[in-house]
Amino acid sequence: MATAPTLEILDLRHFDAPLLRPVLEAEAAVWRERLQWDYLVSARLLLQYLDARTLPGYVATDQGRVTGYAFCVYEDTKAVIGDVFALPHGLNGQHATAMEVEVNLLGHTIELLTNSPGLTRIESQLLLHPDGILGDVFRSWGFEVFRRLYLRRLLAGPPLREPADLEGNLELRTWHETDLGGASRLIATAYHGHPDSLINDQYRTVAGSQRFLQNIVRYPGCGEFSKQASQVVIDRRTRETVGLILGSRVSSLCGHITQVCVHPDYRRKGIARTLLQKAALEFQRVGATMVTLTVTEANRNAVNLYTEENFEETHRFCAAVWNRENPEE
Repeated sequence: MATAPTLEILDLRHFDAPLLRPVLEAEAAVWRERLQWDYLVSARLLLQYLDARTLPGYVATDQGRVTGYAFCVYEDTKAVIGDVFALPHGLNGQHATAMEVEVNLLGHTIELLTNSPGLTRIESQLLLHPDGILGDVFRSWGFEVFRRLYLRRLLAGPPLREPADLEGNLELRTWHETDLGGASRLIATAYHGHPDSLINDQYRTVAGSQRFLQNIVRYPGCGEFSKQASQVVIDRRTRETVGLILGSRVSSLCGHITQVCVHPDYRRKGIARTLLQKAALEFQRVGATMVTLTVTEANRNAVNLYTEENFEETHRFCAAVWNRENPEE
């Protein structure tokens, strides 16, 4: 794809937050329209990092005006490409199309990371972007790409009912911070050999799962954590956590399920269905008119369950993973 001669790709750390603010505001409008998310909370957090000039990434300028950005985060020997966005074509006087800008930003970011010494893995889930051209960019750099679905259930209408009681010694209750350890063990067990553990390597270990949970519960990167909508299922005999659902408010009217899983030994007992129903009920009680979640398309059992629980696909995006073939290089 040809690049307009006025387009320049520059180091993100050379730019103050005010220069990026118009781009972030335009991005927030797209998040709101496409996904019903309030992106401004995440944008404010991003602006703090920009002011500190510590965030790796790139800025695109067209005739000297900022038209897009990309950033990444290093986690030991792994990096995560957090975002790529460009102003819709025609805004701010840019000549290059938004897709041209995003392709160039993504290419520069991948080139930076694949040439970073000591880096062995790169992950990215660009939720905002429809599955398509950016997925092709990832593939051209040797990434494995997984299609993921964004599903939505509408909650408008009569009040939902409490789900049926779970059988036997299973207890459903609201999340508490003391559940962090048991939930970490559950995630590492539930995702063993699961396709999603290929996408997010934090799922593979208890320590990684704990970091994943802390990011959801304590930081606003994926909305405001909703304790009311977050539930655990406990086996009264062992006191172990055998089922989990976590939710966040991503806008005043939209709740998002950030995690749902069940221990392999406790599947086909209606636990996942009960957790989904309970979370939807609690989101409705606090005024949400919809609840959303993401799922890997290849996970057909989960997709079928969500469909049965009145979730409908509204968007597709891709998850991309790169592993260095020879880590010593």
